[in-house]
Amino acid sequence: MYSVNKIEINLTVPSIEETIAWYERVLGWEGHCDMLDAEGRCGFGSVIYGEMLSDPEGNDPPMRGFNLVRYNGDQINYNREHSDFTAFIKVDDVDVAYQRVRSSGVENDGPPRDQPWGGRLFSLVDLNGFHLTLYHIVRK
Repeated sequence: MYSVNKIEINLTVPSIEETIAWYERVLGWEGHCDMLDAEGRCGFGSVIYGEMLSDPEGNDPPMRGFNLVRYNGDQINYNREHSDFTAFIKVDDVDVAYQRVRSSGVENDGPPRDQPWGGRLFSLVDLNGFHLTLYHIVRK
């Protein structure tokens, strides 16, 4: 048997810089450009919520965000096929997160709704077509 220590998700996007700006403006996350390509554009980066958590035992902390990889194909050919992905993002207060998104002017599927399984959620689509569902548990 083995254990899983960490799962990282890479989103392939046409522009890491524009994606970072969107996540900072709409969700209040922090963007990082970790590697520049030969033309000086960000070739690999990330968007994360808050600080990277540290583990006193020196283990790899869980990531609260996404890695970003630049799409190397023709920008005209980047389409929904490249962004067929939904992330469920657990937050402490989905209503506060909704107000943040709403105040940014980004379209979403409306106010948070209670779900039969005990969650409360709303969804939106980022500028690249990735589906984001933000939720919290209202009853256990």
